[in-house]
Formats: sequence, C-alpha cells, structure tokens
Amino acid sequence: DYFRVHIHYHTTPKSSALQWLYPSQTNGKVKPYMFTQCQPIHARSLLPCQDTPMVKVTYDAIISVPNWATCLMSALSKPQDYNKPPDFDMEKINDNILKEDGVKIFEFTQPNPIPSYLMAIAVGELSSRDLSPRVKVWSEPGMVDEAAHDFSQTEEFLAEAEKLTCPYQWIRYDLLCLPPSF
Repeated sequence: DYFRVHIHYHTTPKSSALQWLYPSQTNGKVKPYMFTQCQPIHARSLLPCQDTPMVKVTYDAIISVPNWATCLMSALSKPQDYNKPPDFDMEKINDNILKEDGVKIFEFTQPNPIPSYLMAIAVGELSSRDLSPRVKVWSEPGMVDEAAHDFSQTEEFLAEAEKLTCPYQWIRYDLLCLPPSF
C-alpha cells in the first residue's frame, strides 16, 4: 500500500546544507545566490528525512523566491496549472516571504525515488539555453552562453550512453553551472 504525506516546514539559514553567496561572489555582482550541498549527511539540516543512501523517496516541492530569482531543483518543473494538494494555502505558506519585492512560486516533482543527498536546490539570477528537447544548461546570465558552448555535446553523449545501456529514465538532463566563486 502507498500513501501520501504532506509536510510543511521551514529551515534556518544556518542549515549546513545551504551555501550562501554574497552578490560580490557571483558573476553578476548584483544579486545573492543560494545552493544546497546535501552530501554526505547534510540533507537532514534542510528537510525532515532519513538521511541515508539506503532510503529513497519521491517528492513534490513548492518553493517561493523573490521575483528577480529563478529556482531550480533536482526534479522536474511542474506545469503552472498543476493541481495543488487540497489543503494547500498559498497565503499561509507566503507569510514569511519577502513581500515587498513580490514572489514567484516554483513547483517541482521528482517521480524517481532518490536518496536524500541528491535533493538539490539553487536560487539566483539564472538564465538558460536549450541544447536539445531534453537538455538545458543553466547559469548566471553573464556565463550562460559560454556554459552552453562547453556542454553543447551533452545530447550526443546521452544518445551514445543510451545505445550502450538503456533509455535515459530521468526525462530531463539539465545542467547548472555555479558562480565562479564556487
């Protein structure tokens, strides 16, 4: 039997899984940047979980960020009209969000069971370039074209890997290039 559990939680900015970059540490030097590093056992500081590679879970996430930012996760983006849980209350979720600048809401789903150390979030001033229908590269606007050039053969590599093994099971193969100070 299967069942669904909805957990609404907040973490602290001091979570050991969160990495914060000041604007001066980014390529654009204007906006801050946040990303997670959950290995080896830092996922437990980010979300309630059994933080061991043996336990794998699927997940859905709803994340609100300042309106200038883009949020990415190690999951698929949900369409904007995706059905929210019946008890979903956006006003309640947004109570502690920066309202003076407005917010954007991002929704994600990870249908493949993954260990907690693979849960990843990045928030910053991001742009993307499509490399193929299933491959996209993301980076800060000042770096995205160079990143797209550097990873331009990714689709070819995936196709060759599929010939040797099996069809790619994760639907999307998006790449994120972190700021230079990483």
